[in-house]
Parts: sequence; C-alpha cells; structure tokens
Amino acid sequence: MTIPDYGAPPCTENMFRRPAASRISHLLVGGGRDAYEADTDLRDQLLDVFPGLVAAARIGRIHRTLTARHLAQHGYRQFIDLGCGYPAPYPDHPDVHHLIRPLHPGATVVYVDADRVAFAHARAMAFGARGVHHVLADLRQLPELLADLVEITGGSLRRDVPVAVLAHDFLPWIPDPDLDQILTPLRAWLPSGSALSITHTTGGFGNEEVMSQLTSAYEVAGITYRPRPHGAVASMFGGWTHQGPGLVPVARWHHDHPHRDAPEETSAAYAGIAIKPAGRLP
Repeated sequence: MTIPDYGAPPCTENMFRRPAASRISHLLVGGGRDAYEADTDLRDQLLDVFPGLVAAARIGRIHRTLTARHLAQHGYRQFIDLGCGYPAPYPDHPDVHHLIRPLHPGATVVYVDADRVAFAHARAMAFGARGVHHVLADLRQLPELLADLVEITGGSLRRDVPVAVLAHDFLPWIPDPDLDQILTPLRAWLPSGSALSITHTTGGFGNEEVMSQLTSAYEVAGITYRPRPHGAVASMFGGWTHQGPGLVPVARWHHDHPHRDAPEETSAAYAGIAIKPAGRLP
C-alpha cells in the first residue's frame, strides 16, 4: 500500500543525532522509549529552564482526552488530529480513535504528522482499526492534503458533515510566516459546524522570561519554537464562535480537568475550541 506523503522530511541517519520536537513532547508526557541521547539532553536543558514543563505537558495531554470526548459527546464523528505525534504512552489518556469509538463506532479519524518514526508507531498501534487513517505531511502542504483527503479516506470522511480538528501543541513549532499558510486554508476547507480546538504555549502568564529561555534552548538545537500571546492565539480561530469559557489557560477549559484550580502559569499555554458558523468566511 502506498503511504500518502506531503513533503514530510525523509528518514536519515543524522535525524537521530539531533533532537526532534515530537520525541521531546513524547518524553515530557511520560513516553520516551524511542528517544535518543540528543532528545534526553535537550529535555534536561529545558527542564533546567522550566521545571514545570512536565506538568504543563501532562495538563495538555489530559485536555486532549477531555476535548476529544467532549466533541464526540456533542455529535462529532469525524476527527482530524494535526501534529498527532507518538501514540499515547499511558492508557488513561489514549489516542483519539479509542476515545470516541465507544460513542461512535463508525467514526473517522485522520492522524497527520511529519515525523516518519512517530507516524510508523502510530500506524502500527492502530493497525486494522476501521475508519482510522494516517498521513505523512509537512503541514505547510496542508492545502494539497486537504484536496486529497476524501480520496485518502476512501470517502469515509465527508465534506457535508462537520469535522472536529485538534491542533494541539504543534503550532508553537510553526514559524510566523507559515501560520496563515496552514490555518487559512484549513478554516476555509472545513464545513460549517466544524470545530477547531487549539492549544498553544504562551508567555502571557507573566512567564515571558522563561519562555524566552525555552525558545533559545530549542533554537540552539535547531528547532523553531514560538510561544505566542493571547491575541495572536485568538486570531488563529479566524473569528469563529468560541465555546465554553473562551480562550483560557489549558487546565481551565474543561470544568472536570483535575488541575483546574492550579495557578494559570502551570498550564503555560492557552486552549480554545471554536465552531465555524454557517456562511463564515475563513
């Protein structure tokens, strides 16, 4: 079977000698079996700068679980998980298709990532699961991917039915000039009633210096990293209708998040979920 490929970087021997954002994220939420020395070294540098980074990563993983269930409970049966990364490292917070299948056995889930190793692991873990699709893609080629997505899924993903998109914890790794190249065509392609869920690291909780140091540590390792303020994250929704409490610290979006009462800087990121109204332009 030919694997769809939209500009994802090739596997090379050198890629394991340099840290990767996907492996760092996996390490922080409790994975790391597939991490390399370069990854653990950078992780340790990041934790020296911000010891709360593990807590923030796990707060984000819990939010992902709660969000997928929340959207499934509100009737969404089609999900696209952008920058999905490695499969979940612990069973309490499984991957999206495991979360929504009890409510919608015939649901369609599309996982998208540019990391070939993460892709291979995710695809292997979901092997044989009906309605689950994996796509290799540099998200700067998202317009090309979206044009082919119905065909890639064999028609199980439909353009006349709302889609829930999870854009969790990958946009900080996208440089400013590329953001519109991803988000504008995505919002335009999605049908009315679709949901867009975003989490995004910020220095907006009085932690600007810490975030500046994290940015520097990543960039020395050759990884783009851009924490962004509230207004910049809000603009990513393109004026869609916010749900729940709006754009807030990650742990405070869901009322049943176990860390809801933690100080807002513990989240280190904003979360929002917005719905595309009928007739809404991108």
